[in-house]
Amino acid sequence: MVIHCAFKKCTNKSYKWALQSFHTFPLRDPERTQLWLLASGLDINTPAETLHKLRLCSDHFRPDDFAKRTLKGNKSLTTIAVPSIFPGAPTATYEQEEKTLAEDDNPLDQSMSSFEASSCHPVDRSFDPLSSTASSSSSDIPSAVGAKNWSEKKWIVNESNLMQIFTTCHQCGVFIEEEDKKVTTSGTRIHIKWSCMNGHSGEWESCPQLRGMPENNLLVASAILFTGSTYTEIFDWAELLNLQIPKKTTFYSLQSTYLIPVIEYAYRDHHEDIMRNLQLQTVGGGISICGDGRSDSPGFSAKYTTYSFMSDETKEIIMVDLIQLCVKLLLITYIPIVITKVTEATSSPAMETLGFRRGLDRLLQAGVGVDVITTDRSPSIRKLMRETYSDIQHQFDPWHVAKGLKKKLTAAANTTKNNELQPWLKAITNHLWWSCQSCGGDAEASSLDELKRRWTSILHHICGIHRWEEDGQERTCYHQDLTEEQQRRKKWLQTDSAAFKTLSDHVLNKTLLKDLNHMTFFKHTGALEVYHSSMLKYTEKRLHFVYSSMKARTLLSVMDHNENVGRQQATTTDGTLRYDLVFPKQTKRWVARKRYEPTRQTFRKDLVERVLERRQDPTVKFADPKFYIQKPPNISDNIATTPRPDKEQSIAEHVSRFKT
Repeated sequence: MVIHCAFKKCTNKSYKWALQSFHTFPLRDPERTQLWLLASGLDINTPAETLHKLRLCSDHFRPDDFAKRTLKGNKSLTTIAVPSIFPGAPTATYEQEEKTLAEDDNPLDQSMSSFEASSCHPVDRSFDPLSSTASSSSSDIPSAVGAKNWSEKKWIVNESNLMQIFTTCHQCGVFIEEEDKKVTTSGTRIHIKWSCMNGHSGEWESCPQLRGMPENNLLVASAILFTGSTYTEIFDWAELLNLQIPKKTTFYSLQSTYLIPVIEYAYRDHHEDIMRNLQLQTVGGGISICGDGRSDSPGFSAKYTTYSFMSDETKEIIMVDLIQLCVKLLLITYIPIVITKVTEATSSPAMETLGFRRGLDRLLQAGVGVDVITTDRSPSIRKLMRETYSDIQHQFDPWHVAKGLKKKLTAAANTTKNNELQPWLKAITNHLWWSCQSCGGDAEASSLDELKRRWTSILHHICGIHRWEEDGQERTCYHQDLTEEQQRRKKWLQTDSAAFKTLSDHVLNKTLLKDLNHMTFFKHTGALEVYHSSMLKYTEKRLHFVYSSMKARTLLSVMDHNENVGRQQATTTDGTLRYDLVFPKQTKRWVARKRYEPTRQTFRKDLVERVLERRQDPTVKFADPKFYIQKPPNISDNIATTPRPDKEQSIAEHVSRFKT
């Protein structure tokens, strides 16, 4: 790990290629320690806990200050060496910020520390547990402020192996009795204080502290939430290993005080950047977007609906709304700013419509011009677009239309009179997709006429008729001419058969032909469906989350998705594109699927940095509710239709049909 020289204006670091060696302060010699502090321009009252972590590089010592090299090849200082080479040495004392962190002027958070503050010596210069020789030698020790090195490597260490380090005194080699060791733990942190019969003493801790809180406790809590895991999952894993992690109550207090607020603030910055880019992008005209809703649970028991909007061009999620179903009113939270109360709604479709309307309004109010929006065929959204947003082109996703058509045709083909449709089901849905793709791709009447003409041509082709007259003009199929063998082997339908009549009813269905008016642009929401699938990593449908946690996890999924849009297809070392073979149950055949480059999650490291910064803010108190991100005041804790009864009364009235 990289070590920084403690001298304020020295920029030397302990890179592998560095020519300097780095040396610990001689804490066994208090007088020489004070000389080092004075020569370095540091505060002479700097605590021993901080001095343990500070290093001075060899550039500040004369050649005759060095005695010999250690067994590891590092330079060793003499027992009287004092730094004397400090060009432009400052007169200022130790940086106030680091001094504050080191001395911990703020009281310890009681729930985060398992040992009494009074048992620690404020300035203990009697022993340096990281130095075992008479001279100070270089070593790979973290810098004074642990937060700067939070991403350093960490290992799982057995307790017995760790305690072997403290069996004998590091100064005189005398055996240390068990009663002379004091071990305290706090979640991931272990703190050991010891003394020997010769009067030597010292202490050691497994990780730095940030204002009295073990840094690794914060890091573990951050890793759990920011990776989409849950405390229960990680606790079960850690419990089997007997690995020490923060307790459940501590985790949720950390989540409320530090993690969720940091996610909110980070997303606001991210969202503002997206809005600025969209505003610049729409100066010369509007953009095309797609929208879709996603419920938090399968079936009809949804408590939350997340409605998301995606840019067709960049594939970024540009707006997301979390909606909670309530008994007599539905509340929508507009992330990241607005909280709005809306009229009564008690169903998932109603939540989806409200999320769509409010999200689109926010985009328009932010100055983002929208020309085209693509959704599914929700009747309420269709009505809303027709009555409120008539100046925006409303398009349907052909995949949703084709899926609905195939479902109806499959049900019809399973009957005896229509079983001749079975071999044609896939070809019919493919034909609808091709018709939308090749009709012209604009809002002109010619494109719509061409789309309908191509779609209805399936009624001629499926009967083996590839040339016909329509509206006084000769029409043909768009495929190449079939050979006599192909024409003979195809199972064509007869125009007077029941199967053909059923197909004709579906192809010429008035609702379907009306829907074709919204499919000429060939827009689809496939990328948005992929995002909804990736949301499962953060918000599993089999789990319930409280409102604040559900909101934070939704924002995490947005930042994760937006960071990974535009990933390229992976290649081998020689540049060959990589594919995977998969066997979907629906198609029941092997298909090649592109393999993409690994995803990136650099946003998580930024979140961790923000968490550590928030912890260092002395105005933010751990587990103080006033620093939580509060849910809207009218959001209920559940979606029960009746008030919560008295628990004791419910137990008394409980009747079981099983024998006890």
